[in-house]
This record gives sequence, C-alpha cells and structure tokens, in this order.
Amino acid sequence: MLDSEALLKVNRYDGAGYLAGYAVECTLKTLIYVETGGARGGHNLNRLSARALHLHSLATQKTASYVTNPGITALLYGSGGWRETLRYEPEGAVPQADSAAWVSEARRLHDEIIIPMKLDGVIP
Repeated sequence: MLDSEALLKVNRYDGAGYLAGYAVECTLKTLIYVETGGARGGHNLNRLSARALHLHSLATQKTASYVTNPGITALLYGSGGWRETLRYEPEGAVPQADSAAWVSEARRLHDEIIIPMKLDGVIP
C-alpha cells in the first residue's frame, strides 16, 4: 500500500497501479482467509470479491463488521482494469487517472478492512 502511494507521488503510474491492485487482492484474500482458514482464487479480483461477499453472507461470518461496501471493491479485473500481467506491459499502460483511482481504492480498503481487523486482533 505504502509503495503504491509513494510511486504515485513521483508519477510512476504503472508501478503505483500495479502495486495497488495487489494490495486490493491481498485485502480480499485476507477476508477469505479469515472465513475459511485458506485463501485461494488466483489474481482475479472479480472472483475474489464475489467469494469474499459470498462468505460474508454466511451465518458463521467472522468478517461482517469489516465489509461495509456492498460490492467490496470497485477495482475490476481484466481488460481495462487491473491485472497481474501489467508488469509485462510497456511503460504508460496505466493512465494517471486509473493509477490514482486504484491507489485510492487500495487505501480505502486498507483503512476500512485491514486496519480494523488488526486493531481487533483478527489478523496480526
């Protein structure tokens, strides 16, 4: 999270956006891990988000109080969105506006989900 923000400040939009996507991925996988004891699902943010939302709806949910946005994340996976293959694309693949939005989304999720989970002792 911090590295994506640092890269955004120095106009390194590709790196900032790439790392922001991984921060979102890790947040989703944290929700899944807390509910199931294991995180699976690859890099596809759409599938990870759907899985986290499904688990959130179960009667045994442990993450209900940490998921406040009905869609969890606005960051989408695939063409036109974030994807783990961005690291192989030429410089300039991530426009400034996308990079800034992705970093903002990663920060929002970190502040709304990860920090409270840490403060509550749910995750170390």
